[in-house]
Amino acid sequence: MEGVLDRINRRVNLFGTEEPIIQLFGEDRVIVQLPGASGIETAKALIGQTAQLVFKERNAEIGLTGDDLESAFASTDPNTGEWEVNIAFNDRGTGIFSDLTQRIVGVETKRIGVFLDDDLLIAPVSLAWIRDGRSSITGNFSREEARTLSIQLEAGSLPVPLELIQESDVDALLGEESLKKSLLAGIIGLGLVLLFMIAYYRMAGVVAAFALLFYAVVVLAVFKLVPVTLGLSGIGAFILSVGLAVDANILIFERMKEEIRIGRTLASSMEVGFSRAWPAIRDGNFSTIITCLVLLWLGSRTADDLVTGFAFTLFIGVVVSMFTAIVVSRNLLQLMAWIGLGRSLNLFSPEGTPTLTAGGRPGGAGQPRNV
Repeated sequence: MEGVLDRINRRVNLFGTEEPIIQLFGEDRVIVQLPGASGIETAKALIGQTAQLVFKERNAEIGLTGDDLESAFASTDPNTGEWEVNIAFNDRGTGIFSDLTQRIVGVETKRIGVFLDDDLLIAPVSLAWIRDGRSSITGNFSREEARTLSIQLEAGSLPVPLELIQESDVDALLGEESLKKSLLAGIIGLGLVLLFMIAYYRMAGVVAAFALLFYAVVVLAVFKLVPVTLGLSGIGAFILSVGLAVDANILIFERMKEEIRIGRTLASSMEVGFSRAWPAIRDGNFSTIITCLVLLWLGSRTADDLVTGFAFTLFIGVVVSMFTAIVVSRNLLQLMAWIGLGRSLNLFSPEGTPTLTAGGRPGGAGQPRNV
């Protein structure tokens, strides 16, 4: 039964982002609760009532089962952009699969039948002799079809057959109320951060505000695409990634302030500020990415959904925050310099416009020195 729990969890929670509740009930029953599942039929398609995944040739057993499949995941072909399912076998499966593809390669009438409890999932032809046990299954899949097939393959074989006893769909009234409060708290928190950035960094703060809003939209779009169910661990990771995005902008703006103080133009201060801030941004974000990968590895080994979901969500947020800080913020600042706002340096520095002393150095009375 522990094996059943592990296999079901892998089927419905491939990335650790769904946060299902899967637990034993008595000695021979399992309760599965799927927050955010779009209907009973979707849930049943992922869990299934299956016991064995088997590969066959002309309905003949060849000794290749789900236990020989090391991994299966959906991706897009880099050349055509079409969805496909990538598969990889272990050492034993590689040998069997190599012999099979060698026998049937290029023969349209000979196919590889993939059966889930005697129900045919797919029957692809072999286009090449696969020697290393790694291949891809194509067939004009939609994203959801490729994802579902990869989960069915990845889950392998259940040690016992499953029989559906009861099913129900419950409206998330309490969850809906909690969601409203969470959204309100998030909007207030983000608003306070944006207000501080604009009040202190002025026009640079406006740039940070646009970059953060862009960041939030992109991250939420990625969460929807994966998909990611924003439970407590996901929300925590998202908030932490927002902090990292703000931190990157602050590092850039502080370096820019230093350059403006010594009399550089906005365009020059921006370029030098970005180059000096980049090592700190790079090291901080890459350290976080490494931590995420370690947590993903540990979560996958211990089947801890909270750890895996937190790490995966934070990884997405960190990658997007690096993009917005380096690309979006930089381009917006360049735009401001191009349209002439660079002449009003007091709009970008809380200390105001640098002035020259009698000896020609910034700090005294006189006009700003541009370098």
